[in-house]
Order: sequence, then structure tokens, then C-alpha cells
Amino acid sequence: MSQRSDWWRSLPTTSFGSSQMEERLAGLIIAGRKRATVWNGQDENPTQPGMNWVVTANCRPVAVIETLSVGQCRFDEIDADFAFEEGEGDLGLAYWRTVHQTFFEREGSFAADMILWWEKFRLVEVLDADLAAKSDAMVALDEAEAAVLLANLLHP
Repeated sequence: MSQRSDWWRSLPTTSFGSSQMEERLAGLIIAGRKRATVWNGQDENPTQPGMNWVVTANCRPVAVIETLSVGQCRFDEIDADFAFEEGEGDLGLAYWRTVHQTFFEREGSFAADMILWWEKFRLVEVLDADLAAKSDAMVALDEAEAAVLLANLLHP
């Protein structure tokens, strides 16, 4: 990139998931695995295609992403392709539905027909070399936790 090293400082910021998950989800973005997200459709949509965002984890800038597309759909309309793009756990739809239902229930807003905002994005630049060095381990941890969660769902 031919821009100066701090070109991103004036960009809006965003984080992913709960405060306990911010670093892991940012690690999945840096690893190139997470390329999509959702949020409650009752919330504001602050983005549009072409916008750049600084991803933060625990209030520190870790990456820059660019919104590619954004729209709305119902929770129960999310498909396996989108779950794969979201890049979490085992990349499957069953895992996606389980963890996102839990997340929205904690927020007090879950319904199978709830409206979500969805966004697809691309990684533009990594800002945190330390997190980048840990990103493969974060992917492995995410996959391992997904395996346990899915096994518990199948064999409670």
C-alpha cells in the first residue's frame, strides 16, 4: 500500500461479538477465515459497500476491513454458504445457528424470524503483528471448541 503508515487512524471503528470474543473474532479475520458478520436488524446499519473500518479488540486497533456488501434477512434465512463465510467454529450452519441464537438470547432479542443485518467484508490491512502471530492458534481453538459444542448437542 502506498499510503502513509497511519492512513487508517481517521476511519470509524468496529468490533465483533461480545467483549470476551473480540480478540478471537479479530484473529479469525486476520487469519482470512472470517469474511462476514451479522447484527440485530433493529440496530442501526452504519456501513455501506466501499467503507473501510478499523477492527478493534479490547480497544486496540488490530486490522482494517472493507465492506463489500450489506443487507438484511431473517435469522432463519441464513444459509450454509453465509455460515461458511462468517468463518466461525466448524464453518457449518448448525454451529452458526447455535452460537448466534445463544448470543442474541443473551442480548434478549432472539427470535427465529428476527431480522438481521448481514455484511460481507475483506481484510485490507493487518495492524497488530502480535495478534497476527496468534491467529492460526485462534482458528484451531475455535475449531476445537466447536467440536465440543456440537458433540454435546448430539450427545447431551
